[in-house]
Amino acid sequence: MKNLNLLSIFMGMMLLFISCSVEPYEENGLEATNLKTSTEDNCETGFALCAPDITTCFLDSGFNRWGWTIGPVETNPYTHIYSIYAGAGQCEISNAQLAGRIWLNYNENTGVAHVTYVAEEGYVFKETHLYVGNDPYPIKIQGKKEVPTVAPGQYPYKHTGLDNVDMDYYKVEGLSGKIYLIAHAVVCAEPI
Repeated sequence: MKNLNLLSIFMGMMLLFISCSVEPYEENGLEATNLKTSTEDNCETGFALCAPDITTCFLDSGFNRWGWTIGPVETNPYTHIYSIYAGAGQCEISNAQLAGRIWLNYNENTGVAHVTYVAEEGYVFKETHLYVGNDPYPIKIQGKKEVPTVAPGQYPYKHTGLDNVDMDYYKVEGLSGKIYLIAHAVVCAEPI
């Protein structure tokens, strides 16, 4: 992988790694192949997923779309690794593809989170959208009210128009306390 050196450096800087236990989701039974065809170049939407005890499906919270919010996550100075599943409609991953990983390093003492998207071999990112904050969902203004949203375009951090990258990075500052994370990506099967 072309970003192996950068990833090795990134991993070497971490003090403690925590990998999400996803045994109930049978991650090892999923193959990262045959990405579902969508209207755009063999691309699909993907969201990060963690263990059930800290992950909530958007549908379970009354939203009309699939995806997950993760949190609150442990802090000081842990690195968390989450799986990105593409095509997991209705939060059902039995037909989804493991298309990438999210590396989250958050230190509550500095208030800084580093979030790195890494595509699995054979996949690339066209867009990434990220929410990191103290509430389970980002807030948008609707009329005179503040309401939670799960629409990726409403997340405060986004990189659109990516040119089939296999890694993307965010540095989020000004955080405090325990945090939640929603990591979305437009994931595509890498052109042959």
